[in-house]
Amino acid sequence: MPKATLQQRLVDALIASGRGTVIESRSRKYITLKRPDGKFFYVGKAGALRFGKTVSDSMSAPDDFKQRLLAEASKTS
Repeated sequence: MPKATLQQRLVDALIASGRGTVIESRSRKYITLKRPDGKFFYVGKAGALRFGKTVSDSMSAPDDFKQRLLAEASKTS
């Protein structure tokens, strides 16, 4: 079985940690997850993780946040 892409691992980690739920998106570039506070996470094809109200107004998530998120997900699985 092939290894999951970084994009899919980040999406799975965000869902498992309760930080977001996947919603339908108009963007072909990002998978969009809605956060509990009403803002959004955007996960790119190469594993880029952004957060904000819209894609154009979003900010890149720090690398240490992504690493902690993936580490948490690997501990629980």
